[in-house]
Amino acid sequence: MLYEYGIVSAKGAAGLRKVVMETLDEQHPLPANLLSTLHHLWAHYQSLKEEFTIQEKAKNALVRQLEPCKSLMALEGVAEVCAGMLYSTLGNGKQFKNGREASAFVGLTPKQHSSGGKVFMMGIDKKGGIKELRAALYQGAISIVTKLPEEPKTAKQKWLIQLLQRVGIKRTCIALANKTVRTAWAMLRYENQYEQQLLIKN
Repeated sequence: MLYEYGIVSAKGAAGLRKVVMETLDEQHPLPANLLSTLHHLWAHYQSLKEEFTIQEKAKNALVRQLEPCKSLMALEGVAEVCAGMLYSTLGNGKQFKNGREASAFVGLTPKQHSSGGKVFMMGIDKKGGIKELRAALYQGAISIVTKLPEEPKTAKQKWLIQLLQRVGIKRTCIALANKTVRTAWAMLRYENQYEQQLLIKN
C-alpha cells in the first residue's frame, strides 16, 4: 500500500518496522483513511507476531519432552527447531532403506552427471527436497562451522576443519547437514544415542 505513495522499505522485519513507524509518527501527505488502515494492519501484524512467538515456545517445549527429539538435540547444530523437523520428517526411519535415502529425500545429496563414462558430482538440488528443513540444518551447521576451535577435540571437529580447508565454508556446512540427517536416521531407526568421538591425545 505504501509503495503506491512512494514510501519504500528495506527488506526484512526491521526495515518494515522502521518505515511504518516513520510513516505513522511523522506528517505525511497521505489520506486519512490510509493512515487508519495502516494503524489497523500494523496492530494486526504485531498481534500475529506475538501469537507466533507463543506457539513457537509451546512447540519447543513439546519437542523437549519427546525422547527421540531430546536424543536428536545431541547432534551438532541441532536444537528444538531442527530436532522437531527431523523427527516429523524421518519418523522412526523405517520408510527409508538407509541414511543416504533419507538425506536424498531432504535434498542434501549431491546430484550426479555422467559424461564419457565418468561420473561428476554436482551441487545439491535447491528446488527439490524439504526446503525448510534443509535451510534450518544449514543454519545450524553454520553456527558450528564458524566456531570451530583451532585444535579439534572430537573426530567430528577434525573432519570439519579438514573439510573447511579443502572446500570452503558453504560446502562444509552442506556436508555437515548431510551427515546430520544420516546420523539422525540411524538414531531414529535403531534407537541409538549419539556420542561424540573424542580424540585421543598423544
